[in-house]
Amino acid sequence: MNPKFNLQAWLETATDSECRAKAKEFAVRCSNIEAPLELLEMVVARGWIVLPEHGVKHLDYKKMKPSQRRYVLELAARIKSDKWWSKRLRTLAIRAAEARAYSYGIGMGKDQAYVSPWNLERMVIRAQQSAVAMAEAVAISPDGEVVDMADVLAGSMANGKNKRTELIVRMKGMAERAQEMGYRAYAITLTAPGCYHRCTSVGEKPHLKLILNKKWNGYSQQQTASYLTQCWAQCRTQFSKAEIDFMGLRTLEPHKDGTPHWHLIFFVKPQHASEALKIIRDKYLQAEPNEKNAQKVRVKIDAIKPRKGQDMVYAAVAYAIAYIAKNIDGYKVDGDTEAGMSAISGAQRATVWARILGRRQFQMFGTAPVTPYRESRRVRKDAETLLEQLIALDKEPAIAEAARGLIDGNLQPCITEAMKAMRSGRADVLAPLTALRDLHLDGQIVCPTRILGSAWDAADKGDFRAYMVAMENDPLELVKREQINGYGEVVAVICGVKSQRGQVLTHKEGWKVQWGAKGKARLGKTCQAQKGPFKGASHIEYSPHEVAEMKRAQKQKQEAVFLGVAFAAEAKRKRRERAKPSTLGHVALTVSCTLDQALNDKGIRKEKAPPDLSERARINAQKYGAQAYLDAKNQI
Repeated sequence: MNPKFNLQAWLETATDSECRAKAKEFAVRCSNIEAPLELLEMVVARGWIVLPEHGVKHLDYKKMKPSQRRYVLELAARIKSDKWWSKRLRTLAIRAAEARAYSYGIGMGKDQAYVSPWNLERMVIRAQQSAVAMAEAVAISPDGEVVDMADVLAGSMANGKNKRTELIVRMKGMAERAQEMGYRAYAITLTAPGCYHRCTSVGEKPHLKLILNKKWNGYSQQQTASYLTQCWAQCRTQFSKAEIDFMGLRTLEPHKDGTPHWHLIFFVKPQHASEALKIIRDKYLQAEPNEKNAQKVRVKIDAIKPRKGQDMVYAAVAYAIAYIAKNIDGYKVDGDTEAGMSAISGAQRATVWARILGRRQFQMFGTAPVTPYRESRRVRKDAETLLEQLIALDKEPAIAEAARGLIDGNLQPCITEAMKAMRSGRADVLAPLTALRDLHLDGQIVCPTRILGSAWDAADKGDFRAYMVAMENDPLELVKREQINGYGEVVAVICGVKSQRGQVLTHKEGWKVQWGAKGKARLGKTCQAQKGPFKGASHIEYSPHEVAEMKRAQKQKQEAVFLGVAFAAEAKRKRRERAKPSTLGHVALTVSCTLDQALNDKGIRKEKAPPDLSERARINAQKYGAQAYLDAKNQI
């Protein structure tokens, strides 16, 4: 590898296949170095990773925060993987190419809005490759049930139709809740200062023309998006200090040249409206306040007023639907006026643009969390209905009593009645009770109404307003399970949802994803999935004891690394002290040289070449650090 290799310049023209080849090369080079600190120093020195991007400015463990130390060790574990490098290089490559295209003003031309044509084609090819891979893959349960991954994908939030429907349902529920609480609704558009825009428009609508902006200061799309986010964070801080309650929806959109801007639907109480809007206006006009037309262009605030015969909910949702559909699939949108093309083409380009930047297109704020809502919708009340039918139809009081207990999530009545049936020799009663017990222990008998309460009921019906109310009074929390990922790290994964009365598991263990099972392309490559068929993920299954042992080993390994670094730092400090000039050291060196010369003259000692002190010091420092690391590692 050429040490002068310029990664950033290479990324701007690298293809996906070249990124994969370079990833293998990087992984091979990294696998030859065992010491984590030395490995990171090599990677950083060659410019393969820029630490300040991740909040780490140096590799001095003593000056690092605990979170930074964890990140550095996690990074050291990953940079030996060609898959990690491949994903990283492909992401960086398409972003670098898009940043270069943005700097050249690509996107001003006809049919080139939002994103450069070559990156659009690149992302379309990636999507096609992913679709082929998903079409050839299946998920297999421990019981032998086979589910096509294409069907799993179609039922997830990765499906644009499902994503659009959920956003509209949540927006409608939020607007209904805001109307109940007497909030007002505002439509707000937020744009960065002119120096953040690569292009500017001249002329009058509908004959606007884009030209290169001479006042552009070289800001990238990422920097513009970060600017908008930072200003909003400052606004939220001011809202908190002023005790202003608010909620709403934020949509991230590109201008025609690819510069990000925001659209907000903002709900706030009438008594706080003027103060909240003033905070937003002041924060987003703080930079370049004297810019021409800044008051009109950079912050646009309009009250959402319903028409005759409508209410605020209808008006707010209608306003939101246009932006939601415009940026997902263009469903029932007349056209993309920003890009000057069809709604479907504009939505495709906007989605590709957001994926390249790695930014969320939609973000709701001030509402109940959506993950418990989604997990609750996985739970069905089929078992509860069957138990109620069993109580009504079965003539045996013992079975009815056991069923009532299971509806409440209590297994004890089933066990008690089974013991009575066993003592009395009632095999006809014992058999169904045993079956009910086994189903309950396997998690197949779930009564969500009694366990999860009104929040589950609202989520099951798709009533987000009722869900918000229920979460305020009887909140649901996520159930997480510890697993070991592919890098030997302990991670927490979602496996269910719980309330004060109990928990319900929504993800079964033991599912396997078999890639290429249909197309025979990659037959036999399987990976464990702990999240079930709807959330399949590559993780290895371990027992709780194994997880605890691996956590202990991981902690000891971290301590060993820190110990090795400490020894290396101590050796470096001693080396510096020895290098300091001192009278005593000078006298000792003179005496030593005189004695050596006398012994050489007598033939008692042969003259040796003078040692290379800097080389010896470097070897000693490496020796002390590496030895401490190995000694600690052998004790694990």
